[in-house]
Amino acid sequence: MDDLVGLAVIVILVVVAGAICGLIALVQLNGLKQEVAVLRAKVTHLQTHKPISQSEPQSEASTAQAALSRSEPIAHKTQPNLTSQSVSPPVINQPSAPPKKAKPAEASAIELLFNKLRAGFEQNWMTWIGAIALAFGGIFLAKYSLEAGLLSPVMRLSLGGLFGLGLIAAAAYLHHKRIIFEGFNNYIPAALASGGFITCFALTLLAYSSYDMLSPTVAFFTLAVIAISASAMALRLGPLLAVLGIIGAYSVPIWVSTGSGNLFALFMYVGFVSLSAALVAHKVQRAWLWYLLWAGHIGWYLVGFTLLKINTVWLMGTFALLSIIGLIAIPRLGLKLNVIEHRPHSLKRLINVLPDHALLLAFIAPLIFTMLISHFDMQWQTIGVLSIVLMLFLVLKNSRWDIWQAVALASAALLVISAERTHLSPNLFDDALFIFKNEYGLGLFLGLLLTAFGLYYGKKQIKRLAFHITGAFSVFVMIATLYTLIPNSALSTAYPLWAVVLFVVAAILIKLAQHNTTLFQRFTYWVGANANITLAITMLLSDSGLTIALAVQVLLISVLIKRYSVPMPHWPIKALVAALLLRLTLSPWTPSYDALTVFGLHWSIVVYPLCIALFFAAAKCFDSSKLKIWLEGAALHCLALFITTETSYQLVGHYPQFDSLNFYEQILLTCNWLALGCVYLHRAKLAGTLAKLYQVAGFALVGLAGLFAIKTLLDDNPLFESLYIGELPIFNWLLLLWLVPAGLTLWLAKLVKPINAKATPFILAVAGGFILLAINSFIRQYWQGPYIYLSKGASNAELYSYSVIWLVMGAGTVIFGHLKNQLLIQKVGLGILAAVIVKVFLIDMANLEGLLKALSFIGLGLSLVGLSWLFQKLRSRVNPV
Repeated sequence: MDDLVGLAVIVILVVVAGAICGLIALVQLNGLKQEVAVLRAKVTHLQTHKPISQSEPQSEASTAQAALSRSEPIAHKTQPNLTSQSVSPPVINQPSAPPKKAKPAEASAIELLFNKLRAGFEQNWMTWIGAIALAFGGIFLAKYSLEAGLLSPVMRLSLGGLFGLGLIAAAAYLHHKRIIFEGFNNYIPAALASGGFITCFALTLLAYSSYDMLSPTVAFFTLAVIAISASAMALRLGPLLAVLGIIGAYSVPIWVSTGSGNLFALFMYVGFVSLSAALVAHKVQRAWLWYLLWAGHIGWYLVGFTLLKINTVWLMGTFALLSIIGLIAIPRLGLKLNVIEHRPHSLKRLINVLPDHALLLAFIAPLIFTMLISHFDMQWQTIGVLSIVLMLFLVLKNSRWDIWQAVALASAALLVISAERTHLSPNLFDDALFIFKNEYGLGLFLGLLLTAFGLYYGKKQIKRLAFHITGAFSVFVMIATLYTLIPNSALSTAYPLWAVVLFVVAAILIKLAQHNTTLFQRFTYWVGANANITLAITMLLSDSGLTIALAVQVLLISVLIKRYSVPMPHWPIKALVAALLLRLTLSPWTPSYDALTVFGLHWSIVVYPLCIALFFAAAKCFDSSKLKIWLEGAALHCLALFITTETSYQLVGHYPQFDSLNFYEQILLTCNWLALGCVYLHRAKLAGTLAKLYQVAGFALVGLAGLFAIKTLLDDNPLFESLYIGELPIFNWLLLLWLVPAGLTLWLAKLVKPINAKATPFILAVAGGFILLAINSFIRQYWQGPYIYLSKGASNAELYSYSVIWLVMGAGTVIFGHLKNQLLIQKVGLGILAAVIVKVFLIDMANLEGLLKALSFIGLGLSLVGLSWLFQKLRSRVNPV
């Protein structure tokens, strides 16, 4: 069984090793193929299109022939039919005939990769099978000697070690003598060395785990020496051996654990391995070696958090900061950090700096997250501040890291939040100087530090916009963070200082915006100043004041863009508007807003209309722009929220609770959502690229309104249940229950017709049903009062009134349809008249007897015939033969 397992392992390793070798070999082989194709194309072109002297073709042909002869052995192995392939020669010095584009390869990418792997395996399969077989041969020899008892454990391990060292020595000798190939393509020495190192690695593990001949410490360092030696030898034999060394070195703590949980020793070892691997990767110049290095280093860094203790916090922070310097800064800036770049970059280029951003977040994000969930103390505070200082220092060295200023600002805000969670105490605010202590003093210090940093270096390097943004918004962000943390009872103490700081910074920004600044700098400083002033005013107001302040900020930014014609991207304004709309949407169902008032009025009466006005005013600043449609859509959303929430609040004293709506709330929501759905569908005609979004929102609102209308019709229908609908005729709840939805449904049919004409008749039928219910209910309410349920019965006067009113309406409908030449309206009117006549003779005259009853049916027949004749005559006038 063990032999089968060993054989399976050999097969897997052979496939993997052959695939890697084939990829590397075929990269160079493709280069040779391209060179041969170019030379062959030149020869063909010179022979067929351009008269040349006798000496020139000889030299060209001889050069091409020499190149072909040099590459022939390799090409013959991998592509036997290379000479039979047709190559399109490039057009040289012929402007009238541009070069043809190469046709895409017929084979798929997977087939191409498979062919490359197969070709590489065919070239070196025997070499790697032999190397792996040697390695497993040493392992199985040691195992056999153990089972047979032929040699003592020490002798067995010694012989195995000598075997592995012999393979390594043979590999070094072959490479030194250059017997096989040259350079990094020397596969046979690399394969022999890999077998030797695998043998030594396995024997060390065998001595530690099976024989107990080595202590954990000795085994740990022995395996580390073997892995690092493999990496060092990779400098001579190539990157494949480096893979073995890097993986082996990083895996040593997995195989051998001392059980001490010594985080310092672990990080010292990982740092030493990473340094060695970085030197190897830099020397060998293979990108995927860096990937292995990053994966191993970051992996053990994350494992370190599982061993974190109170007295090792400084160690985690130091390791993270040194890792940022070693893995990001030094490769970019050099060992002395003297490779400096100050040129400005676009936002797109700043975002696409890889892998620097990913590596930074890999080290900073776990550190900040652990800080948030841990007990905050001086160690965490020091580490957090040092990480911010390090990021700002690196920004000064390389302008491609300008976006790290945002990471530093976010880290500062999270640092303050972490401190607040730990130092939260009811007695903290008894001392008036609390604003200078703990998280409040830290937040104010970081805000001023970042502001000074941004303004100072923004003045020295004007074109780097990130400095200006940091200087304009750091105090705003930090004080806003503190404002969200401080309880309302302590705000009166902190507000004077914060307001002074905000106004002073705003004044500085306004002053800087007026003197020797670029357009973007002026715009950024104006927006930052407005933000600071708005926040200072907001703190005087209630929670809804922040919402108003953000809406005002949207308007101010829009005015500044229009005034200074700033070609600013739209996404920052869209992001601000989206955040504001989310806040406005969730506020009605937030408990803290239940009893909130603004200027003595309930907050929604003030905030929603004000935001609607601000959004529409901001939209006026963008003529024929997509942002104009976006802002108008935000205003419509606020209108929808206002109508939905305020009507219910004024009716029942709270915002809609959709799982427990009463009869009147359902009526209001049906009208509100149906009207808003029609508005959204109407807006879709002018929305351009956002038309689809408006249509989806409109149909969603219409669908919700339809569900409430069906629920009202089936469950809460005043015709079936005793529900109060009002005392006044017409101006009662029936108006909103059926007549208003009827008019909105007619508008909906007009809006839906261009989108889906087949749905229009159905919508018109629904509108007709609403009208029928509305008119009959109005008539019944007139006779029955505020309760119109049918079980109360109906008087003869009520029955006759139905007939008279519908008779007048039917006749009016027929006349209107005739005047407008609308056959459909005429049909509806005649249908109404027919229904009235049937009702009169079957219901109103149901109590007649004898001759009167006979005459009533004769009159019914004659009336129906007359109506039919009238309909035919009207149709003949509309469509003459």
